[in-house]
Amino acid sequence: MIMLVLTALVLGAQHTLAPDHIAAVSVFASRHPSWRRALGLGARWGAGHSLTIVLLGGVLVWSGARVPDGWELIVERLVGLTLILVGLASIWRAGRAPRRWHEHDGVRHAHVPALRGAPHERDHRALLGIGMLHGVAGTGALVIAIPLSAGASPARSMVFLASFGLGTILAMSMFAGLAGALLGRAARLSSGAERALRVTAGGGSIAVGAWWLTMGGA
Repeated sequence: MIMLVLTALVLGAQHTLAPDHIAAVSVFASRHPSWRRALGLGARWGAGHSLTIVLLGGVLVWSGARVPDGWELIVERLVGLTLILVGLASIWRAGRAPRRWHEHDGVRHAHVPALRGAPHERDHRALLGIGMLHGVAGTGALVIAIPLSAGASPARSMVFLASFGLGTILAMSMFAGLAGALLGRAARLSSGAERALRVTAGGGSIAVGAWWLTMGGA
């Protein structure tokens, strides 16, 4: 059982590094250049992803059913479309974001303020939903199939899926926190750099989304 849990934790952390996952969370982290806020956003994505894996996996494990043919392709196309929309919104917001001018050591410069309050809460809800969507995509279905193909009992399969989800949450939280810390440093140095990072994150999301949309995540 210990090896089962450790293996699932490692696989969950590794699974986090999928391009579509990184692209989605990076966009939202670029809007909140602080390691604390970004860490929370990463945890929210991980929670959504893990929730779907555990719930859908539980249904399949205990019922013996299988994911319908063609379902993975449909969801992966939806993931691609979502990433494109998220990327476009990030670029649009970067162009419209207000600037706050102030001085440090006699040097006047501008910062693009991080989003707080209601927009921040909306981003948390959005990432939860995106994480859930990623959880039902092709890689999520593959994760669910791992303990089933290994002939594990339903109870052991659920332990595997829950541990996998925990590894995903921890790894994405750490990635997002690190990204937020680096973005926060860039924001303190230059508003132009922060704006450029937001646009870059949005462009990356669009590129990954276009690939997923046309290739189905292949």
